[in-house]
Amino acid sequence: METRTVYLEPGKIDLRSQKLPDLAPNQILVKTHQASICGSERYFYRGVTVRPEDEARGEPEAHLVEAKEKTGTAYAYPMGPLGHEGGGTVEEIGSAVDSYLGGGKVRVGDRVGSLVYPTYTDYWVTDPSHVQPIPDGVSFEVGCLYEPLGCAAWAALHAGVTPGDWVAVNGVGFAGNIMLQGAVRSGAAKVIAIDADPGKLEVARQLGADYALNLNDTDVRAEVEEITNGEGVDVSIEAVGGSGEGLKQCLDTVCHNGIMALYGDNYAPVDNFCFHRFHEDGLEIRNLNAVHYTHLRSIENMREAYRAVQRGVFNLDIVFENSVSHRLTDLAAVFEQENSSEHQSSLKTLIIP
Repeated sequence: METRTVYLEPGKIDLRSQKLPDLAPNQILVKTHQASICGSERYFYRGVTVRPEDEARGEPEAHLVEAKEKTGTAYAYPMGPLGHEGGGTVEEIGSAVDSYLGGGKVRVGDRVGSLVYPTYTDYWVTDPSHVQPIPDGVSFEVGCLYEPLGCAAWAALHAGVTPGDWVAVNGVGFAGNIMLQGAVRSGAAKVIAIDADPGKLEVARQLGADYALNLNDTDVRAEVEEITNGEGVDVSIEAVGGSGEGLKQCLDTVCHNGIMALYGDNYAPVDNFCFHRFHEDGLEIRNLNAVHYTHLRSIENMREAYRAVQRGVFNLDIVFENSVSHRLTDLAAVFEQENSSEHQSSLKTLIIP
């Protein structure tokens, strides 16, 4: 069986046709229902990536292992096969497959969300430990957001917001607006949304933000000082990633003894970033990362997050209302268009085979 796969280089998306490997006894075959674009892929497309000397000590992501073996660096171009956000239907089960990691029997016809590459495809073969069953009561479309939604929901649960806190969310795209909802639900007294896209800021207002600050129109640091009477916010969430601008915003807005809750992955070195306040202000740094621990812990974290999703904690209707869908054949044009635009306004860009 052949399937389409996607490889990425700076400024280029390559849609290829590849033969699927034979199904091993410990593997399953999944038919893709829906995938979505991750912000990391947009940065890689723009050439923003990790230097070899900055690479993590842990195991590289599944799609980067081959590159690491060939080149010595996990972030070598071309990257692929890509797509780690998505889900589908179990079509075939290997003879040795029994249960999902974390529990539950694997059956043909199961709807699953993926935690690993590749989902920009028609079908993919994987170990069942790399997918999770979509919980009862969760729609197929929401379940196909398993990786990004699980990560953002887990971050919302662990950002450290308590009743009465003042909170700033730096970057209110898909993940930022999930964490903003978490702050509101946790009893924050003031929530400040910060972004450069008016559409995303409007969604943040609808979700309960008390203030929506546009980076292009406002001196954000001065405005936060005004809002908080010069104190800064108790919890400052970084949901921008990429080149470190969100880290600077996060530090600019946090108070003495406050929490910097870091969600975005920053690939490039950050220029002119001073660590003085980390020491003198006794800042607490929280890594809001659900999936880069041990494999079993990652699964447990995602199941904890999806428990909140299953119980309706987050407004996901507004996410889909402010998202767009494209076919896999259009992926190159989608990346080109988003890269040429001043802002990427869609909360989630969905990819349908």
